[in-house]
Amino acid sequence: MKRNFFTVLFLLVGTVAIKAQDMNLDECIRYALKNNLSYANKNIESSISNEQYHQSKRDFLPSLTAGSSANKRYGRSIDPTTNTFVNQDFFSMNFYLDSQVDLFRGFTRLNTVKFQKLQYLISRENIKQKEMEIAFAVMNKYYDVLYFRGLQSIVQEQVKLTTLNLEKTQKLIELGLKAESDLLEMKAQEASEMHNLVLAQNQHDMAMLTLKNLMNYPATEELRIQNETMSATTEELILAETVYTVALQHMPSVQRANFDVEAAQKKLHIARGHLAPRLTLGAGIFTNYADSRKERLFPDDPANTATRTIPFNDQWSQNMSKSIFLNLQIPIFNKWNGMSEVKQARLNRLMAQNRQKEEQQNLFQLINEDIQQLKSLYNERNLLQAKKNALQESYTIAEKKLEQGLINVIEFYTAKNQFAQAEADWTRTLLQIKVKEKTIDFYLGKKIY
Repeated sequence: MKRNFFTVLFLLVGTVAIKAQDMNLDECIRYALKNNLSYANKNIESSISNEQYHQSKRDFLPSLTAGSSANKRYGRSIDPTTNTFVNQDFFSMNFYLDSQVDLFRGFTRLNTVKFQKLQYLISRENIKQKEMEIAFAVMNKYYDVLYFRGLQSIVQEQVKLTTLNLEKTQKLIELGLKAESDLLEMKAQEASEMHNLVLAQNQHDMAMLTLKNLMNYPATEELRIQNETMSATTEELILAETVYTVALQHMPSVQRANFDVEAAQKKLHIARGHLAPRLTLGAGIFTNYADSRKERLFPDDPANTATRTIPFNDQWSQNMSKSIFLNLQIPIFNKWNGMSEVKQARLNRLMAQNRQKEEQQNLFQLINEDIQQLKSLYNERNLLQAKKNALQESYTIAEKKLEQGLINVIEFYTAKNQFAQAEADWTRTLLQIKVKEKTIDFYLGKKIY
């Protein structure tokens, strides 16, 4: 009993440890992909397309059909074993085995195989597209959480410094070295910063909840994400044309549009194939049985007319027939359905080609925008770095002046707030740079998770 208790305790502790485990960006993205139902459906759709592709290849195999029927006839009818009219009740059965294979169908089956293969490849690109969308959504929300966490830390530090200054000012007032109004200003500033801290915490919690929803992570369980280094990265010269040339070879949206054009071309070939003659080779075996088919019991005795029904085994072999046939079908007039299919296929191909060009144009525009935004963020980061350093020095000087009574509390907190805002802006810009750099890396074919 004691051993079981410690075993359960160990498992519970292990479970809590797993639930409380920190996750980095890669782990968050992988978790989201594993638990996203839309992504799972894309994989199922791909499996269906793959099965349809394999079935299109199986359609080249000949068909084989077996069948049987039983009949009870009354009155005047045709005896199936003799093809003569009889006026009696009888029971009959027939059996057949039939096989057919298409020798020529205007290459529709071959083009159907190629079309279904393209549909499968399109489904794979849909999976990659969905994977990319989930990864970028999680990445953006992940960095939102980091930003609001950093903002929360900055505000907490400001609250801590204000509290310390408040305590110093309280002692100086007691010694008669400070005016009571300074204390009121500091208390107002402390209340304002406490309010900002609550807002930052709420923003952090909301960003975390949004991230959990994207990951399909249980809302009641704790999710802790790892911090990333906030050091500035080295600027690199990036040409939009170079990135576009690489991205054109692997981006899912472009590849999907390329496959769509090829699939539309195959659809046109299939429509044209329906206008061609169809040649089919077939073979079959047929036999039947009827209790109306009689034979004389004593064929050598003319006076004895006694008869019996021919046994089933004898009729099986006696009534057996075999056939082989070649069937040619030539479409002459089908109310212009065939020509209509061809025209529609041509128009669908034209639309696919337009979508292909549109996807290529959109990709080039996105790359241009991302590279331009990254360059702007680099410039903004450099300016904010210089601004942050200057305001940090200004805040340090203001703190010393306040202690010496050379400036008032309002001037001191103006310097303090400016430095805090510059630090928050600098953090936000670094995280935005990370997002854009990972985006460019993805265009260049690098894995971002």
